[in-house]
Amino acid sequence: MKRSNNPLLYLLSWLYGSGVNLRNFLFNQGIFKQQTYPIPLICVGNITVGGTGKTPHVELLISILRSRHRIAVISRGYKRKTRGLQEVSLSSTVSEVGDEPKQIKQKYPEVRFVVDGNRRRAMAYLMSLPPHERPEVVLLDDGFQHRYVHPSFSILLVDAQRELHEDRLLPVGDLREPSIARYRADCIVLTKCPKDMQPITLRIMQRNLALYPHQRIFFSRIDYQKPRAVCTLIGEEGTPLEEGARLLGLSGIASPEPFFAYLREHYELVDTLVYRDHHHFRDRDYEAILSAWREAKASKPSEPLYILCTEKDAVRLTDHFRELPAELQQALYYLPIETQILYRPEEFRQMIEKVAIALPHSLRS
Repeated sequence: MKRSNNPLLYLLSWLYGSGVNLRNFLFNQGIFKQQTYPIPLICVGNITVGGTGKTPHVELLISILRSRHRIAVISRGYKRKTRGLQEVSLSSTVSEVGDEPKQIKQKYPEVRFVVDGNRRRAMAYLMSLPPHERPEVVLLDDGFQHRYVHPSFSILLVDAQRELHEDRLLPVGDLREPSIARYRADCIVLTKCPKDMQPITLRIMQRNLALYPHQRIFFSRIDYQKPRAVCTLIGEEGTPLEEGARLLGLSGIASPEPFFAYLREHYELVDTLVYRDHHHFRDRDYEAILSAWREAKASKPSEPLYILCTEKDAVRLTDHFRELPAELQQALYYLPIETQILYRPEEFRQMIEKVAIALPHSLRS
């Protein structure tokens, strides 16, 4: 979490907060108009910069709803190199649509996925589809600040390791909005909770949020799956990776510490390679990764050495996977993750299912 004694940063933080508060006031007073729609819209977002686990939670919602509803997801497609509205297909590249949209589309090909920074335009596109193709539920990925589209239900994700009451507005802290913005949420999920979190800690964190009576709170954790070869993402066969294997850890996500901690616990982690969140891998990066792998392998040439990356990194690596040297292709693995709701998973599921069939705000009397 950022901390600084620079007076200029505090001035910039005050100016930034004034602008955010004015914008929210104009929306709250109806001066800036929000558009509603005749189908349920579930927003998943946060009010902090950095990873809170939005993509795994969107995937959790899809897994809950996919058997009964036609689902569409709207995202801006962060760090893509295209503009305007793009519909994600299985053949889309990360450069065209972004890494997270491609990741979700690969896992759930039946889900319609649209990337567009203009959520109203994306919704207009979805609503213009023929009735038999039109989604029955729309998930707004990272849509908490995009208030021109009014959600039926808002889920705010808060990193359990970065509580809101201890944070400050940008650029002094990591908050996109003042922590009071949490009151717009219908449900708050404290994410990335450790396995051994004590009940008293949960109660303290819940008390610190000081939620309204109508707001629901849940707790979630990351559940790591068995590693898979990156080549399986492009339809090739891959061999399993055994626990305890020697490896390099590769990460290009916002908060890689839990990922590396897991690798240290379950594998022989020789070294780590860290890139910025959503990093687009280029030729020089592949050369650096291969060089680091060869150097580490030379210390114990008789033992196999692998490169284990995050699921989001693996999706970005597939765009140029077949152009990589064969030895690098064979060494690359990724660690899939799932989100697990702690303590009351069935209650969370029932809440989401109820939202998906509820009458949206625009049709309520």
